[in-house]
Amino acid sequence: MVIFFVLILFIVIAVFCLTQQKYTKATLFMLLMGFSFLVVVSCIITYLSKDAYYYYSLDRYFGISKELQNDLVFLPISRYVLIRVFNVFTMVFLYAGLASAIYSAFHILPKRGVWILSLIALPCILQVIIYDPSVYTAFYYAMYPDYMTAQGIVTLYESIHKVTWTLNTLYIVAGIVLIIYAYCDAPKVRQIRSNILMIVVTYVSVQITYYYMNYWAPDLMVKVSKAAHFISFKPINLVGNPSIYTLLPYLAGVCVLLSLYSIYKYARLQNSIRNQETVTSQNIDSALLTSRVFSHYIKNELLAIMAQTEFLESMCEKSPEVVEEIQVIEQRCRKVYDRLNVIHQKNLKSQMELKPVPLTELMDKLLGDMSMELRDIQLNYSKPQKPLTIMADSYYFSQAIENIMSNAVDALKFVPDKSRQIDVRMNVKNKWVELIIQDNGTGMEEDKLEHIFQPFYSSKPTATNWGMGLSLCHTIITSHGGKIHASSTQGEGSSFHIVMPLLLR
Repeated sequence: MVIFFVLILFIVIAVFCLTQQKYTKATLFMLLMGFSFLVVVSCIITYLSKDAYYYYSLDRYFGISKELQNDLVFLPISRYVLIRVFNVFTMVFLYAGLASAIYSAFHILPKRGVWILSLIALPCILQVIIYDPSVYTAFYYAMYPDYMTAQGIVTLYESIHKVTWTLNTLYIVAGIVLIIYAYCDAPKVRQIRSNILMIVVTYVSVQITYYYMNYWAPDLMVKVSKAAHFISFKPINLVGNPSIYTLLPYLAGVCVLLSLYSIYKYARLQNSIRNQETVTSQNIDSALLTSRVFSHYIKNELLAIMAQTEFLESMCEKSPEVVEEIQVIEQRCRKVYDRLNVIHQKNLKSQMELKPVPLTELMDKLLGDMSMELRDIQLNYSKPQKPLTIMADSYYFSQAIENIMSNAVDALKFVPDKSRQIDVRMNVKNKWVELIIQDNGTGMEEDKLEHIFQPFYSSKPTATNWGMGLSLCHTIITSHGGKIHASSTQGEGSSFHIVMPLLLR
């Protein structure tokens, strides 16, 4: 029988995967969901085999041979046990499916995660108790006939079933919505998104297959007669075309195994990210972008050297300061030379190389390289307590952030020396990190703010600025799968918000 073979194969592969990889909570819950689904289907087939109502038609639904059906009939498992196992794993399936979707879509802190998992587990536990045959029998004997009629008890359970059916349907709908949201919210890196997409497809397929076959579960599977001291078992009502049920075990098996494969591949990807081994490529117009970066960078450096030389001429009589300024010029020249080497290497490539990059380390290095530019400015740099990793090309991403920082420095030229201030901070929002660079400079008008990311637009004189910097920043950030926007108030300053997808939690 296909479903039993798939169940055994699933267990073997899952055990192997778990011994080889470190899994997130989302993937562990998804494994539990797949295992529960296979157990539920196995319980249905076994229960139907023991039901005389389906003895002559079960082969039409699941393609079971008479020999296997007879073996299942004499399987030493009572229908009481089957109902309990069926109810438990039905609720485990719904619980694990929703939990895996929640952890896929959101970053959940450990303490909050305990509360969320407890909250969604409570209805599942209550349903296992309510629909247990022994609990129902004890309730029936206690209530009938002194407190309720037989029909009253049946009506009560029918009302309860409407509530639980609605709740369980909401679990499935919420899980599907959240898993699709997780894909939409994932980093726009092909290698990552392709694995997540496969997980989404298999997750949705398994959920829909389950709902088609098992939308009514759990439900009361026994009838009780106190007068006759007799308990009978209800048949499972299979809806739809029998030929569809013949395909369901195959479809379920393929979906579950594909899901397992996707989880395995995604876990390997996660581990390679943790070990800083992943390199993925992002297509860009390398010739155009690199030439723009080159021109813009050289222009800025030449202007800085020219300004430094003018300052040097005005203080040539003061020897210590002259030496210091000469050293600044030498440092900038060395920086230009080193950058030219990097740009030359980039010109040989047609793709950005996105690698796992610790954002805090990148910012530390960048701010260290800009220490001379920031020497007369109060820099407020607040680091997050936990390391934050993004997929980035260190060169291009650093170039974008450096340009924004240089713009902030320029905006402070007309601010009194002791009042110049730049704030750099990082905020974690779900699966994204927001890097904020804020200055208290002159700011800009709202009509100019709307055009700052357009090529060749600049609020500065064209003799000193070509209007390419922020356009390049926008291109670089969006090529990384991130977002950038700015806000400004004239006379109070400007702030740039760069939002990048996080990789590690």
